[in-house]
Amino acid sequence: MFSWFKPKQNNREEVADRLRHIETVFAPEGWERRAEIAVGGLSEIGFAKTTHHLLVVSSNGRGVIDCQTGERVARDYEEYGSWYDSLNMTCLGIGPLDGELISIAGLCGGGLPVCNRYGESLEVAALEWPDEDVYFCPPNKSAFINGHQAGCCRIFRDQILSMGFSWNGEFMAVATSSDVTVWQRYST
Repeated sequence: MFSWFKPKQNNREEVADRLRHIETVFAPEGWERRAEIAVGGLSEIGFAKTTHHLLVVSSNGRGVIDCQTGERVARDYEEYGSWYDSLNMTCLGIGPLDGELISIAGLCGGGLPVCNRYGESLEVAALEWPDEDVYFCPPNKSAFINGHQAGCCRIFRDQILSMGFSWNGEFMAVATSSDVTVWQRYST
């Protein structure tokens, strides 16, 4: 039977082969891995819009990470309460984020920005499901498109709960159900 489209299986294999050849790195060029923090029962994360803090929500309360130092700067142990809204995917901050309503992403859905103001982007593929790979791509590049992969690199592999850039584009984070990893962009 005639078809205008390539068979899906052939295309899938070509893309998977391209992705397998992308280099795995600890941190992309121009970035530094700032923190890897264990958080049991992690359910959502969200970046503050005006500061360099990351809110981490877990089954045991909330924590705030200073993305510049990688240190946990606030913590409470209150189980889900009126401060958590899974329907609107928001959570009230604590500590330096006290009173700020943070957009969160994780178990209940949502998403963090996958592009930043510098044109860099994050892409995800699950070649070995349930593990997923996170690919960092420089401006105008894509891990998926043949001929547009220069500079793309794999930065993470695990069962991902949430990932994305901070609102100012200076940080990125990847969360699993047990930990969160944070990178910081070098100042230019």
